[in-house]
Amino acid sequence: MNFHKVLKNFICFILLYTIFTTNTSVFYIFANETNEPTINQTDNKEDEEKNTETISQTEGTSESEQQTESVEDPLGLTAKSAVLIDAKTGIVIYDKNKDIKSYPASTTKILTALLAIENTKPTDILTHSHNAVFNIGPGSSHIGMRENEQITMDQALYGVLLASANEVCMAIAEHISGSVENFVEFMNKRAKEIGAKNTHFANPHGFHDDNHYTTSYDMALIMKEAIKNEEFVKYISTPSYKILPTNLVNEQRVLNNSNKLILKTSPYYYEYCVGGKTGFTDQAGNTLVTYAKKGDIELIAVVMKDEGFKVYDDTRALFNYGFDAYEEKEIFNKEGYKNKANIVQKFKDKDIPLGEVYVTAENNLSLDLPKTVDVSKIQRVANIPTAVEGPINVGDKVGTLDFLYENNKIASINLLSEDKIDTIAEAKLERQEKIKNISKLIIKVLKYLLIGIVIFVVVFFGLAFIVRNIIKVRRKNKRKRRYGNQTLKPMPKNRNNTRRRRR
Repeated sequence: MNFHKVLKNFICFILLYTIFTTNTSVFYIFANETNEPTINQTDNKEDEEKNTETISQTEGTSESEQQTESVEDPLGLTAKSAVLIDAKTGIVIYDKNKDIKSYPASTTKILTALLAIENTKPTDILTHSHNAVFNIGPGSSHIGMRENEQITMDQALYGVLLASANEVCMAIAEHISGSVENFVEFMNKRAKEIGAKNTHFANPHGFHDDNHYTTSYDMALIMKEAIKNEEFVKYISTPSYKILPTNLVNEQRVLNNSNKLILKTSPYYYEYCVGGKTGFTDQAGNTLVTYAKKGDIELIAVVMKDEGFKVYDDTRALFNYGFDAYEEKEIFNKEGYKNKANIVQKFKDKDIPLGEVYVTAENNLSLDLPKTVDVSKIQRVANIPTAVEGPINVGDKVGTLDFLYENNKIASINLLSEDKIDTIAEAKLERQEKIKNISKLIIKVLKYLLIGIVIFVVVFFGLAFIVRNIIKVRRKNKRKRRYGNQTLKPMPKNRNNTRRRRR
């Protein structure tokens, strides 16, 4: 009986061990039939569902769409990416995926036009090469320029910013850099200087290229730089322009601005819009970069990957939100502010110190800023040269006090001297210089004289030591020759006593 019980237990043990080692999921399932799922199990299940959903959404979408994240959008914009910034300070007022990679399409031409304005003259003659006319891609926007046709750079910029002419962009690139490839390198370098860190251009016009991308924030920074130039603002704010007959075409070309926000006859007209640049490709969707001004408030709105005319609705919504988001804030009170400046006088390419002056701020400062700006985070930086050239009178400007918010300079006020320092007469400076030169000469002579004395003493005692040793050696040698190999007895200490004894 005991033997049967032992055998039964042994067989059960073998079966359980076999099941456990070959399929542990049996126990897992059994355990979960009687217990609630743990937190980790629930999270894993949700993660698997999210991953499945992500894979299904990713198939058939572009890389830029894959990067787009779901963000809170109180304005309900249809654009996949958008940003609104203060045109003066760069402060971000509204953001929807502002750092997501997007294709700029023809808004690329903002930078192309800026480089043309910065590196050419309006009267420069632009000749269109075969490459410029015929290598712009199928379906590109153009104004019908012909090979070897010539227009001025001024006319070309109207063609670029109003009619979005791709062949004109190519001609500008070749005119400035010798080749389109070199100009593209120039574009990318300038974009980085502006601060567009997530941008890479592959051509001067925006025809689709997978390696031609930017972000809405980067485009806002490029536009912020461009509108500093009055010529650029003139072009984008012009409703229409006529290019007169050229060397190859006898008819004038009428160019109409593609931005409906500045056209008074358009249902999308916006009274505060100064100008901007539109863009469209199948991959980029509709893009729009716009500059608007209301009183002292200047804004830049960028919408990317939008749908048709909704680019205008989204842009209007951004501007309306932005203009309502401002309030006057006190930034700085000059009471109690003090600083110092070192004053010098230029004399024979030298800075002659004249002394220090106390400086104070010229005035208090209040600004219209977005309500979201935390005034306590605004930094003050005194910009005073290490040496200010005199003479200085009371009230003279010696530097500026700059105000920074999120590394953007938002304002600056002058720093004025509270003291007066006159310069020294040049005749007096001449005398002082002569005295100083004589003193330097005397000190130099004394220095070399002292060095010479030290060298003489060292040499003298060195030679004396050597001579003394030579004399000793010679005496020793003489005594050796005189007495031969005999052992020399030491001389008595008192010779007089020795002589007396001998007597």
